[in-house]
Amino acid sequence: MKIGQWVHTKYMGKHECIGFVTAVYPDFKRCKLRVTRCDHYPNMKWLEIAFDDAIDEQWELSSEEFDHLIDLALATYDEDWFHNLVARKRRLFTNY
Repeated sequence: MKIGQWVHTKYMGKHECIGFVTAVYPDFKRCKLRVTRCDHYPNMKWLEIAFDDAIDEQWELSSEEFDHLIDLALATYDEDWFHNLVARKRRLFTNY
């Protein structure tokens, strides 16, 4: 797990949630997610999960999810990541 990595998980084993990693606790094999999508709990903002609870699937990021990552890149002063995200968003969303 790395900060900024997108994670797909199931809250309480059944509710699909997607978010990005904001903190990693390697000694405990856990991470904290900033939740961007959780259909059953739309107001959920944060979630802490075990590394093993991450589901290895690929999904398409929404425009809003790109915005969250861009904000994170700005907050962490990661200029390369910021430019990469903006370029990817422009390719996927032509009106951006």
